[in-house]
Amino acid sequence: MKKKRNTKKYISVKQFYLFTGFLIMILCLSFGLYQTYAALTDSDQKRNEFRIGNLESSIEEEFYPPEVFEPEKDYLKKVAIRNTGEQSIFLRVLALPMLIKKQSNDVLTLLPVTIDGSAPVLSIDYNLIDWIDGKDGYFYYKKKLLKDERTTNLFTKVRMNKANITEEYEEVLLSFEIKSEGISTTKFAYRDAWWNGQIPATEPLIELDNLLKNQTIND
Repeated sequence: MKKKRNTKKYISVKQFYLFTGFLIMILCLSFGLYQTYAALTDSDQKRNEFRIGNLESSIEEEFYPPEVFEPEKDYLKKVAIRNTGEQSIFLRVLALPMLIKKQSNDVLTLLPVTIDGSAPVLSIDYNLIDWIDGKDGYFYYKKKLLKDERTTNLFTKVRMNKANITEEYEEVLLSFEIKSEGISTTKFAYRDAWWNGQIPATEPLIELDNLLKNQTIND
């Protein structure tokens, strides 16, 4: 009986050490996985980090929409952006023209609009001296915009080309959707915000990147 009690005690101590070793192994493994996860997330956060700060801008436009948008007539439409924030910004603008047709049942329909190619529906006098058409839907201002500074006009007039439209475009209304995005001028916040931290590989964004990188400031 005595021998039996000793055997049970021996087995119990052995199990204790095995269990303790197992716990230590799990803790070490968990700590290692945590450090790996923390390193990866920390790296991701630093790579994608850029300052927003007090970045504010306002769209300033001069436009008196006509009751009917007639072809072969120039309509005044001035669009510029003012930096109303506390720090300098880089700027891009989405300016999407829309032609709206009111049907007989009062339903509003958007008609196709082209501004490029051999037969554009609209002609818009984009200012490509101070702005760059990124060919990605946005126009980029070439210079950083200082506090309370205003851009030059992105464009000033719009015309509908009669030779390139059908009867469907009679009595349409003209509208614009305009959106501005201001980004900090610290290195390289504009790349992080606009191009996922990458350096552009194609024109005209290569030209734009070369212009902006020389105007950035250190963090």
